[in-house]
Amino acid sequence: MKHLLLNRFQGALIGGNITYISPYQIVPNQLVLNTTPILISGIDSLIRYDRFEPQDWAKNIAIDIISPDRSMVAMLPLMLFFHDNRIKLREILIDVSHAWQLDWETCSSAIAIGYIISRSLTESFNPQTIISQLLDEMNNLHPLLFQSLSTIAQLSEQSSSLYQITKRLTTTHPIMTPTILAIYCALSTPADFGLATRRAYHTKNRSPLTCALTGILSGAQNSITGIPLNGDLATQDRAQWLLGAENLLNAWAGVYHEHSSQPMAIYPLSVAAPKVMQRRN
Repeated sequence: MKHLLLNRFQGALIGGNITYISPYQIVPNQLVLNTTPILISGIDSLIRYDRFEPQDWAKNIAIDIISPDRSMVAMLPLMLFFHDNRIKLREILIDVSHAWQLDWETCSSAIAIGYIISRSLTESFNPQTIISQLLDEMNNLHPLLFQSLSTIAQLSEQSSSLYQITKRLTTTHPIMTPTILAIYCALSTPADFGLATRRAYHTKNRSPLTCALTGILSGAQNSITGIPLNGDLATQDRAQWLLGAENLLNAWAGVYHEHSSQPMAIYPLSVAAPKVMQRRN
């Protein structure tokens, strides 16, 4: 395995927080900063129940969802937790989209982002083939998203520039355009977090969502060890994100915690025996 799974979880959570304006100018991503309470609530829900609990997400976490771009970021804990089962992940993202009354465009965009994260975390990421794999495996995507992803795959093969990619995009949807640009930036420079995120910032629309999604995708692929140190250390509430990644990975792996009334608390650990959930004294 190229990177530890914990490092990839950390990379996705830390990476989305950073907006690279230049190698020497790094600022927090305001979209993620505003969505932090929702993200923490989502992580804590998965840890508390050791699974996705639809009623909890629909009633409690949805309270603060007021825009599609925030909802895209808020689904990140689900994308990490269910990364090893892409079919299950797709079903859950659709269920959450329905519960939050999101449109088809936003739901399709979330499915595309979740698919690429899953490929990174399962060590099956190939930037040359991942878009065709996505289009083959994830059916019922919005036609404009399908068409635009096909377009950037073709242009990437022709070594087209970011300017040409942006110009050729046929969709002007406020969610799909940032999603497609983020996918392109992450795939065109898959091994360079700094360059991918700087290119995302310098796209024509300079969307906080484009920067956040690029950071999430590139962070999941390159892990926290691939994030430049000045960006990593500039992350607001860095310790909280590192702890959240660790607790989320523990919940995914079957390590469970004594429950606490405090979200994101450091719980005493217990380990389940194979195929049997039980406490260990």
